[in-house]
Amino acid sequence: MQAMRRFGSSIFLPLSFLCIAHTSHLSAQDLPAASPDADAAAGQEGEQQLGRGGDPTQPDFDAGLGGNFAGMPEMPSSIRVDNDGTLEFDLEKGTYLFLGKVIVQGDNGLVLKAGKVLVDAKAETAILTGNVSVLQKAGKNPDGTPAPGMHLFSDRVTLDAKKKVVTLLGNVSIYQGPTLHRGDRAVYNYGTRQLGTEGLASRLGPILLESDSFKLEDHNGRKAYVGQNAGITTHDVENPNFWLRSDTTTIYPGNKVIFKNLRLYAGDTSIFWLPYLSQPLDADLGYHFLPGAKTSWGLYLLNTYGIMLGGDVDEVTGERENAWLLSQWHFDIRTRRGIGTGLDLYDYRLKENENLGWLKLYYLNDWDPSLERSSEDRGFVNEDRWKLELKHRLTLREQGDSRTFLDFDVTALSDRYFLEDYEPGTYKINPNPDNDIGIFHRNPKALAGLYARLRLNDFYTTDTRLPEIFLDQVKGPLWDSPVLHEGQTSFGIYREYLADYYENELQAEADALLPGDPRLAEINSVLDDRGFSRFHTYHEFSLPLNHGGAVAIVPRAGFGHTRYWGLENDTDSFSSTHFSVGLDLSMKFSKVYPDIQNADLGIDGLLHIFQPYINFSQLSTNGMDSSFYGIDQLTPSTRPRPLEVGRFTAIDDLSDWSIMRLGMRNRLMTKRNGDTHEWLTMNTYIDVFFNDPELGRDFSNLYNEITWQPLPWMSLDLETQFPIAGGGSGFREVSSWINFMPNERMELSLGYRQLNNHPILNDSDRVDIKGYLRLSEAWGLGFYQRWEFDDGTLEVQQISVHHDFDSWTGSLGLLMRDNRDASDEYGLVLNFTLKEFPRMNLPLSVDNE
Repeated sequence: MQAMRRFGSSIFLPLSFLCIAHTSHLSAQDLPAASPDADAAAGQEGEQQLGRGGDPTQPDFDAGLGGNFAGMPEMPSSIRVDNDGTLEFDLEKGTYLFLGKVIVQGDNGLVLKAGKVLVDAKAETAILTGNVSVLQKAGKNPDGTPAPGMHLFSDRVTLDAKKKVVTLLGNVSIYQGPTLHRGDRAVYNYGTRQLGTEGLASRLGPILLESDSFKLEDHNGRKAYVGQNAGITTHDVENPNFWLRSDTTTIYPGNKVIFKNLRLYAGDTSIFWLPYLSQPLDADLGYHFLPGAKTSWGLYLLNTYGIMLGGDVDEVTGERENAWLLSQWHFDIRTRRGIGTGLDLYDYRLKENENLGWLKLYYLNDWDPSLERSSEDRGFVNEDRWKLELKHRLTLREQGDSRTFLDFDVTALSDRYFLEDYEPGTYKINPNPDNDIGIFHRNPKALAGLYARLRLNDFYTTDTRLPEIFLDQVKGPLWDSPVLHEGQTSFGIYREYLADYYENELQAEADALLPGDPRLAEINSVLDDRGFSRFHTYHEFSLPLNHGGAVAIVPRAGFGHTRYWGLENDTDSFSSTHFSVGLDLSMKFSKVYPDIQNADLGIDGLLHIFQPYINFSQLSTNGMDSSFYGIDQLTPSTRPRPLEVGRFTAIDDLSDWSIMRLGMRNRLMTKRNGDTHEWLTMNTYIDVFFNDPELGRDFSNLYNEITWQPLPWMSLDLETQFPIAGGGSGFREVSSWINFMPNERMELSLGYRQLNNHPILNDSDRVDIKGYLRLSEAWGLGFYQRWEFDDGTLEVQQISVHHDFDSWTGSLGLLMRDNRDASDEYGLVLNFTLKEFPRMNLPLSVDNE
C-alpha cells in the first residue's frame, strides 16, 4: 500500500489549503502531466478526474481529488497553512509535512511562521521548527476589553488548535508591549489570551524579572505585572551581580514596583531584608540617601523618602489616584552637627514652574553652631537651627489670556548663617532672600498687583513694602494709531531696616566715641530711620518708522512724576518731575557667501548681517536733596545702565542724564541640519556721555559681547570691556567661558574672569577649569579647579573618580576648599547609582552647591 506521496515545489507552486471550507484548494495551473514519483495508473486516473469536460485547467472538486489526492486527510477547519516549498503527507497517520517558508494561521488572529511544519489533521495539532515566530494580533479579551498584540519566538512551537494553546520550547523570547520575556519554555492560550510565564525572565523597560509565575492583571483599570517568587535586576547578563527577590513583586508600568518580603542579593548572598517596599519609578519618589564627609559637618548621611499625597484613595486597592502633592521626608545625620529632620511638599500642578510650588520645613538641634566656614567671628548662634520656605501660587481666576493669582515667596530662617552652613548653593545665589506675599492680575496688555514685603529675618538688612500697588503696561498701540505706549505706575509705603547685629555694632561704636568726633555724624546718618511713602508714574510714547526696510527710526518721548511724603528723617515732602526724549536709529545690511565651506568649522555657506545702530537718551528731572536716602537705588555693577527710563528700576536714583550709545551688531549664519544656525554673533558698543549721572565720564568703556557656536561640541561666550577714550570707565573686565570636546573621551570647560581697578568691586583674576576624561569603558575621571591669581589662592579643588560596574555606576569625590583666613575645608562623597532602575541611588554632589 502506498503510504506517502511527495510533491515538490516544482510541482505545486504555490500550495495553499483553505481549511475553513473543510476542503484543500490546490492550484492546478502549475501541475505537470505526471509526477516522477507517482504510480502511472494512479496518475492517469488522477488526470482524468482533474477537470470537467476534459479541461485539465478546471478542477472538478465535486468529483473529489481522486488518485493521489483522494486519500489525503482532511485539514481541520481551525488551521490554515500556506507555504512556497514542498509538501509531504502520510495517508495512514493523517499528517502533512510542509517545508520551505511556511505560514500557519489559527483562528483568533494567530499567525505562525516556520521553516518546517508537521500538521496532524486528526489531532488538530501542528509542530513548527526552524526560525519559528508567532504573532498574536491585537484584539479583545473574552470580557470585551482591548487586548494588546504579542510577538513570540522560539526554537520549537507546538500548536494545539482544539485547546487553543501554543507551547514554545527552546530560546523563548516574547515581546508583549513594553515587556520582554525570555526562557526555555512558555505556554500561551490564544483563546483566553493568557500567557503562562512560569520559569521566564521578563524585562519591563529597564527591569529584568524572573519568577515562578508572571501574569498581567487589571487592578481597578490599571495594568499590573505580578510575579510570584520573583527576582528583579537591571544587570542583563547570564549571571547578574545583584538581585532584588521577593515573594510577590507587582510592577505598575511608569508608576512603581511593590515588593513583599524583599531580599537584596549580591550574587547569591543575601545582604538586606525588608518586609515591604513600594519603590516608585519617579526619580523624586522613594528612598534616596547621600553619604559623605565634610569638615564643617563631619561624617554625614542625608536620607530622603518621597511619597505622593492628595488625590482620591481607592477603597479596594488603597492606591491614590490623581495624586498631586509630592512629599519628601528628610532625616539627616551629621556627626559634628547632630540630627536634622525636614519635610518638603511640592505641588505637581506647578511642576513646570521651577521657581514656585513648594513648602520646605527643616529643623536641626546644632551640636556646634559656632563652627565657621569663613573668617567671620560669629559670636553667639542659637543651637535651634530651622528654615521655613514657602514659594507657591494659587490661581484665583483664569479666563482666556487673563489670570488672577496669589503668590507667596517667603523664607524665614533661624539665623543669618543657616544658608551658609546647610544650603551653600542657595547662599551663593541669594544670601538675603525677600519675603513677599501678593495678589496679581496678568493679561496680554498689563500686569497689576498688590503685595507686601515683610521683615521676617531681622538679622538681614532689608526693606519693607506695606504695601505696594502697581500697574505695568506692556508696550502696545495707543488706540488704533501707529504710536506705541508703555507705562509704569506704583504707590507704596517703604521702609529700610539695618540688620540687628550691624545696628548694634554701629551703636556700640558711636557710644564709645567722644562728643564732637567727626565719625559720629557719619554713624548717626547710617543709623537714622529710613522710610517714606512714594507715588511714581512714568509713561513713554514711541513711533516706529521704517523707510524702505533698510533704515529703522524710532523717536521716543516720555514723562513721569514721583512724589515722596511721610519721610521718617523729618525731611519735607517733595516731588520730582521727569521728562525724557530719545531716538533709536538702526540700519541693516546683509550679504550671502555660498562658496565658503569648511566642515571642520561647521560652515556650509555664510550669511553676514551687519547692523549699525545709535541709541540716544536724555532725561531731565528735579534734583534730589542731598539728605535724601532712597530705597530703590543703584547697586554696584560692571554692566552699563539701561537707557530707557521705563527699564530703570532704581527709581530713587533717577537724575539728569544725556547719553548716546554707538554700536554695531555682526551676525554670521550658516546652514545646519536643514535649518539656519547662528554661527557667530558680536555686539560692540560704547556710550558717549554729554551728562554722566554716575562718574562724570565723557566715554564709557568699549563693550564687546561675543557668542561663537561653530560646532556641536564647541562653544564660546566672551564679554569684554576696556577704556579706549578719555579714560573710559576707569577699569577693565574680561569674562569668558569655553566648552570644548576634543574627542569622544574628553570634555573640557575653561572660564576666565578679570576685573581690574573697579571703583567699588574687588579686583579679580580668576580661572575656572572643569573637565571629564573617560579612561576606558569602565573608568572615568572628573576634576574642577578655581584659581584666584589676584592673591595666588587655589580656592577650590574637586576630583571625582567614576567606575561602571555593568549594572551600577560608582563615584568617589574629594573636595578641598581654601577659606583664606579661616581653616581649610575638606569634603568626601561616595556615590552609587543603579543604572536604569527606579532611582535608589547616592547622587554625587561633592560640594553640596
